[in-house]
Amino acid sequence: MRSLKYAALLLALTLALVIAACGEDPGDSTTGESSPATPATSDAATAGKLSANNATAEELEAAFAAAGISNPGAWAHDIEHHRPFPADDPEFAKLRRGLAEHNAAPDVVETIIGLLKLP
Repeated sequence: MRSLKYAALLLALTLALVIAACGEDPGDSTTGESSPATPATSDAATAGKLSANNATAEELEAAFAAAGISNPGAWAHDIEHHRPFPADDPEFAKLRRGLAEHNAAPDVVETIIGLLKLP
């Protein structure tokens, strides 16, 4: 029984070392310098955001609920109702008008807009 515990511990330590090694950037082994980082792109600004045109009502509702928006299901359905949103409207003017029609509070509008991206 004792050897089984040691084997499990050895396996766990080996696995931890392998996982840790996968995240390392060895860089240039002759100078010790690491490789340059990839420049930030517009994808980084929209990472974690949902597509205003393509996200399901369930995905929108879950994101709105997680952000603390009350009645997230109603807002998710409003988003669906006003689709599609033009890709050349990064300020979501069409969506803002639609939310205003439903008397959304300004902070709710900004929170919703902050969770979305185009397309």
